[in-house]
Order: sequence, then C-alpha cells, then structure tokens
Amino acid sequence: MVNFTNWRFAPALTLVSILVVCAGLWSRTEVRPLTEYDQPFYIGIAYDLRSTGRFTDGFLFAPADAGQMRPSGMRFSPLYPTLVAIAMAVDSSFAHAVECVVKSNAKSAACPTTARSVRVLQFLMLALFLVIVWWVAREVLGSARAGLIAVVIAAMTAPVLLRFVNYVMTEMLALLLLALAIAAAVAAQRKRSVGWLFVAGLCLGLTALTRPAYLYLGYACAVVGLGLVLWGQPRMRKLPVLLAFVGGLATAVLPWMVRNEAVLGRLALTYGYDSHTLVQRIAYNQMTWKEYGLFYTCGLPDGIGFSQAVFGSEACERFRRDPAAANAFYNIGNGRLMEETVAAAGGWHQHLSYLVRNYILASPLTHLLVTIPFALAGAWVHHYWGLLLGIVCVVLTWRALRDGDKGILVVTLPCWFMLLFHASVAINQYRYNLILILPYSIAGAWLVERLLPSRDRTGSCPR
Repeated sequence: MVNFTNWRFAPALTLVSILVVCAGLWSRTEVRPLTEYDQPFYIGIAYDLRSTGRFTDGFLFAPADAGQMRPSGMRFSPLYPTLVAIAMAVDSSFAHAVECVVKSNAKSAACPTTARSVRVLQFLMLALFLVIVWWVAREVLGSARAGLIAVVIAAMTAPVLLRFVNYVMTEMLALLLLALAIAAAVAAQRKRSVGWLFVAGLCLGLTALTRPAYLYLGYACAVVGLGLVLWGQPRMRKLPVLLAFVGGLATAVLPWMVRNEAVLGRLALTYGYDSHTLVQRIAYNQMTWKEYGLFYTCGLPDGIGFSQAVFGSEACERFRRDPAAANAFYNIGNGRLMEETVAAAGGWHQHLSYLVRNYILASPLTHLLVTIPFALAGAWVHHYWGLLLGIVCVVLTWRALRDGDKGILVVTLPCWFMLLFHASVAINQYRYNLILILPYSIAGAWLVERLLPSRDRTGSCPR
C-alpha cells in the first residue's frame, strides 16, 4: 500500500487527478466561433505570415491596393501569431477555418470552429501552469503540503482557464510564460543563481513578445535592480545579478525591436497598439462623481445586477463594452475621442506622447482616482474566488514586506504591479490579470496551513 504521509507520491497523483478532471471539464466547455473577441487579429496576422512570409498588422483584414501585400506591421507582438501560423502548417482543418474567417472578413457565422492543434497546445500550457503553481508554492512556503493545497486551489479556476484554452488568443501563452519567469526568479532567489535570473529575464521578454504590456514589468524590475545596485552593498556582487536579468530580457525583445527599426523606422515593440489601448482607458476619466461611485459597485462580482437593483436599470450603462451602447465610455474612447486625439496629435506616430502629455500629466489625480476602481474590477479573477483570496493575498504581501520574505515578494509584487499597470493604461479586465491565480493560490495555501494544528504541518511556512 502507498504511504502518503511522506508526500512522495501525493504531488504526482494530485496533479494527474486534477488534469483528468480538467480534461473532463474541457470536453464540456463550449467552443465559440473564431470570429469572437480578439481572435481575428491574431488569425489575420498568422494568415498573412503563412501566405506572404511577412508580419503584418492583419488589422480587420483590410485589403491593400491591387497587387500589393498588406504592409509589414507591428501593432501586435509577434510570438502568438507565429505559434498560430505553425499550428496552421501542421493542422489543415485549422488552416481551412482560418482561411474562411479571413476571406469572410470575420463576419461569417458559418466558418468552422476547428482549432484542435492550438487548443491541445493551450491545454498543455494549462497543465504546466498548474505544475508551476505547485512548485512555487512549495518553495516559497517551505511546505510540501502547501504546494498541494495551492494547486488544488488554483484548479478551482479551471472553468475560467478552460474558456481561454478554447480561444485562439494570447491569454494562456502569456500566463505560462510569466509564471515561468516568476518561477525562475524564485529559483534564483533560493539558489542564489545568476543563471536563473537570465532565464527569468528571457521568459519575461517572451511574455512581452506575447503581450506588449509586460515589457513595462521588465523596465520596473530593471529600475528596482539598479536601485539595489546603487544603494546596496556590496555593489559589485549585485551588478552581475542586474546584468543577467537585463541580458535575458534584451535577448528576447531586442531582435524584434531592431527589426521594427529596420522595417518601419521605429525602435519599439509595437506601433499604434499602446495609444489605441490608452485612449480607450482615458475616456473613462470623463465620468462624473456619481458615475465614479457606481463604477466601484458595477465592477464587483455580480455587481451589475446589484447596481441595477439598487440604483436603477441604467446604473452601469456607461461602463458597458457593447457596440450598441453609443454613450458608453469604451465606445467614446474607441470612436470619437480616438479620432479627435489622433488628428490633434498629427497622426499615430505622436499619438501616445500626446495622450500622456494632455490627458494624464495634465490631470494626474483624476487618472489615478479612476485607476483604483479599474484595478479592483480586474482583481476578481473567477468572481468570489478572487475576491476572497485577493484579500488574503494583500495580507500575505504586507506580512512579507514587514518580515522581508523575498520569496513571497518575488511572486506577489510583479502580479500587483501588472494589475495596477493594466488599470492605468487599459480598460482593465480580469483576463488581463490571470497571473493573479498564482499568488492567490499561494495565499490560500498559506492561510490553510496556518489554520491547521501545528503538529499536523509538514515543513514550515511564514508566520
């Protein structure tokens, strides 16, 4: 008989059991058309890459002049469209579905929904993410059982994650790569290894090549690292640590940025994506104080129904992202405000600096105040699961700051930074913040371990 008290077989059996359950749930998860949400953008770029061998914007499948290819673009990061293009090469049925979507200009409801190769790969990404949750929790909490508790808690979000497994979008790849970056940073902190910091920077750079916002996390980490070098002792021992991380980050992102400089004359990760996203977010700064108060309740789990019942049926109308809601902030930012600001800036090339100068720096307090409810709305991953564990994670982060627990901080602080960053520059949605599942699950495991009698604990955990 297997003895589970030494936890030798429990991790593997627990993970296998969870994946079997996830596979069962996956078979019952609805597969939506390939024309929904942002799928057509990535599909269009991948189609152009397969057809022409060039990266394009693939934006709305806008046809070029007769006989000319669509221009080489940089509106989106290249890694995920490349993955989709590879999947098209090995999966003819998926390639046929993509061709249908492109040729119908993403308007045909009759196009096949086949994307088996992409979805199987993304399910494997989910599996690897759960393994990372287990390993990181075990390392930072110092308890074999805490790792198992954390992965069970993380598996509760399977309905959310499986939904994104089925979408041809960046969420699962970005989640896995950022989790790998955090795991490498934990390994570097535990083993005092400069090599692992290079891997952490490399994985974070690959995350930025999937979703460009994560490059700013790299900048933030580099600034913090520089501060530790300048004000820490001994400096010469800390400098290689910073150089290793920055070297890994640069190894991933610099080739693509140099390509953009050569092709488009702009040394940047993207062009147009950043300001297009920011102007949508800035539109919400126009809300009144009454709308500002309603935004807090409308962003809660089940908050729309509650707000409509208490404050009237129109309480959350301005916060909808429905094309039919002409007066909604999202549609204002995506329409009239975008057109006005692009024209005033003199084109897309100056659009981002114009927005920062005239809308953020001109009214920093307003922008900061609106960022707060946006951050709260984006934090509730899996509704009440995220609401409860988010509070626990705040407590755990505070205790780690007080006690100087670097292991916990390496996990939590990057995730909190991205939550606030997304809230300040985009119409923050929970899908942007799926990485919070990692620190939330660890926080839940930490709480459970503390509630158990001390004689039943395996290993130690922060107090």
